[in-house]
This record gives sequence, C-alpha cells and structure tokens, in this order.
Amino acid sequence: MKKEHKIIFFVSLIAVGIMLTLQACDLRSFVKVDVPPDVIAATKVEPPVTLKEVEDVREDWIFYVESNTKRLDESIAEGEQTYATIHQIVSVGLDTASTASNSIPYGGILFGALTGITGLMLPQPKFSRKKE
Repeated sequence: MKKEHKIIFFVSLIAVGIMLTLQACDLRSFVKVDVPPDVIAATKVEPPVTLKEVEDVREDWIFYVESNTKRLDESIAEGEQTYATIHQIVSVGLDTASTASNSIPYGGILFGALTGITGLMLPQPKFSRKKE
C-alpha cells in the first residue's frame, strides 16, 4: 500500500469512529437555550440550560404559574368575602340609624349626610364578576 492510501484509510477510519461516537451522544445537550432570569429564579434551575433540560424547566414553570395563580384567586375571593361582610355590617348599621333618625330632630338631614359619606367610602361589591 502506498503512503497516500494508508493516510486515506486511517483518516476514514478515524472519521467513522468520530461519527459513531457522535451518534451515541445526545446532541441536544450541546445546544444552550437562553432562559429568562425570572424563569430561572422561579424554577431554581442552574444555568446554562440545554435543549435536553428545557422541557423539565417548562413543566416546572407551568406548575409555578398555575399554582400561584390559584393561590392569588383564592386570596382575591377571601378579600371579596371579607369586603361583602363588612359592607353588610355597615348596611345593617345604616338601617338601624335610619330607624333611629326619625325620632331625632333634623334626623333626616343627619341620616342623609351619613349615608352620603358612607356611600363615598364603600362602593358596591362586585358579586357579578365572572371567573374565566
């Protein structure tokens, strides 16, 4: 065999070995994905994130968003219930004051001023808000 044929044979053999090695590797682990810092902070993943890991990061992010949205909705519902209770108590107090104002001189004027001030401070609760 000539020297040129030996070089071509060994280069071909090395190229086949490299291709077989690369075929066994997961090339997705070499591709880096630019993940936003907020997602990294929420999912507690260590950068750099590769294409191989990005699906797990995405699932963690979706869980994070959905669970925090659910907690926020529950907090809003509790706040609206508290507001509705306070509004009901104030309404009962105004009804009582309305009944009592009839026996006081100029009670109607005082009651009108009291309800006007109360109406400014306490808008009607939003019971009809639809959740999507």
